[in-house]
Amino acid sequence: MSDDVTEEEKSSRSSRRGRRSRAKTEVEETESQSIEEAQPTEIKAEEEKIEEVKPPTKIKIGDFVLIDYTIKVKETGEVVDTTIEEVGKNYFEAGRIYEPKLVIPGKGLLLKAIEDELIDLELNQEKTFEISPEKAFGARDPNKVKVIPIRRLKDVEGPITVGSRITIDGKEGVVRSIGSGRVQVDFNPYLAGKSLECWIRIVNIIEDKIEKIKSLIHTRIPDVDINKFEIIQDREELRITIPREAFLFPGLQVSKRILAKDIIDHIEGIEKIVFLENYDRQMFQ
Repeated sequence: MSDDVTEEEKSSRSSRRGRRSRAKTEVEETESQSIEEAQPTEIKAEEEKIEEVKPPTKIKIGDFVLIDYTIKVKETGEVVDTTIEEVGKNYFEAGRIYEPKLVIPGKGLLLKAIEDELIDLELNQEKTFEISPEKAFGARDPNKVKVIPIRRLKDVEGPITVGSRITIDGKEGVVRSIGSGRVQVDFNPYLAGKSLECWIRIVNIIEDKIEKIKSLIHTRIPDVDINKFEIIQDREELRITIPREAFLFPGLQVSKRILAKDIIDHIEGIEKIVFLENYDRQMFQ
């Protein structure tokens, strides 16, 4: 009797092991099948993520763009203008503000030849190029070089030497030579007839409407912190509160008129500009 029970137990145990083995196999097959079925979904999700990546924004006519730049005379390397302090500190007066400049391609805030080079550039992209005299400040006109009796220059302030800039009858010119009681003065624009070498870098492409308005304000009233201006749009009306720091800004009234035109010309949906200036008793105490 004892041997029969032992055989039954052995048989039962073997049967249980078999069932566990089959169950394990079925689980493994199910997991394998689940992994295989999940893979196409995961791959598809990755493909969708790739498709969602937007191409970089390319600059077009009318965009608001902040750029750094340096403009030099090609023949001499003289710096004409720059937004980079390290480049300009040896050419311009102390205290000059160096910061990216607002450019709206097609609107004439900078030389047209430079604005044209901005088209199709992307954020952070740099470019170096040359501008011919014809596309810069024009060819030099020999008829604008005049010989003037030195006695006519008695009211000119400062010493008259070769290379000095003087103003006669409201026109500015450069003294080219002095001799026999006469002075040769060149009334051509200073950069006429000169090729320019330019470097530009795209710092920002502004898309938000209020940020565009702020950039226009800063262009016309650069010495005042832009964050101190209060800007509120009510449908087609834009109200700009001028901070007290700007009240004594030279030519403020002219700047406001130009600014109003800038905003109406360049910001869609604005038909009226209201400038507010708040004065209270505390200001006069």
